[in-house]
Amino acid sequence: MQWPRWSELVLALVALAAVGLAGFGLGGAQKGGAKGGSLQVTATGTAQVTPNLAQINLGGQVQAPTAQGAMGKLNAITNAVVVALEKDGVAAKDIQTSNMYLNQNYDQQGHPNGYQANEQFTVTVRKLASTGQLISAGLAAGANQFNNVTFTEADPNAGRELAVQKAIKAAKQQAVSEALQLGVALGRVTSVRVQGAQTPGPIFEAARSTPAAAAPNVQPGSQSVQVQVLVTYSYQ
Repeated sequence: MQWPRWSELVLALVALAAVGLAGFGLGGAQKGGAKGGSLQVTATGTAQVTPNLAQINLGGQVQAPTAQGAMGKLNAITNAVVVALEKDGVAAKDIQTSNMYLNQNYDQQGHPNGYQANEQFTVTVRKLASTGQLISAGLAAGANQFNNVTFTEADPNAGRELAVQKAIKAAKQQAVSEALQLGVALGRVTSVRVQGAQTPGPIFEAARSTPAAAAPNVQPGSQSVQVQVLVTYSYQ
C-alpha cells in the first residue's frame, strides 16, 4: 500500500481543523486546546414605542388663465388653511411649506392653456388626539389636497436602550449555546458594537378628498425599534 506524502497529510489536517471552527465566529485556540480565544455572536433586539408626534401633509392646488390669477387663488386657500390650523392650537413654527410650484398648462396641441399652482404644508401635531380634527379643519378651510399622516417619536433614541438590552441578552444566550457545543468555558464580554437601529414609522394613507362632516378617525398605533449588536466573548 502506498502512503500519502507528509505534505498532503498536513494539508488535510489543516482543512479539517478549519471546518471544525467554521460558523462559530471563533478566534484563538482550537476546540479542546489549552489556550483561550474569542467568540463573536450577532443578535437582534426589538422594542415597541408609542408615537407622540404626528405630521399632516395637506395643501391646495388651483388652476387659472393667468399666473397671477393662479397664485392669487392659491394664496386665498393657503392663508385660510393656516388661520384655521392656528385657531385650533397649532403653533406657527409647526406649519412649514414643504412644496410649492407654479406650472403653465398646455392643451393636446401643445398650446398654452392657463396655469396650475400648488402649495403643500407639513403640519406637526403635538397633541395626537387632535390629529383628526386638524385634518377636518384644514379641509373645511379650503385645502383640496391631503396626502398622509406620519407618526413619529420626538426622542430619536426612544426605545433604543431597551432594544439594545434585549439584543445583548439574546447574544448571551446564543454564545452560551455555541460554547456548550464547542466544549469550552465562556468568559467575559470583551466588546459590544451596536451595528444599527431601525425605526419604521407607520403611515396612515388617505386619498385626496373634500371636507367631510366628521373628523377622520386616526390611530397612532405603535412603532418597532430594532437594533443589532455584535458581541465578542472570551473563552477558555
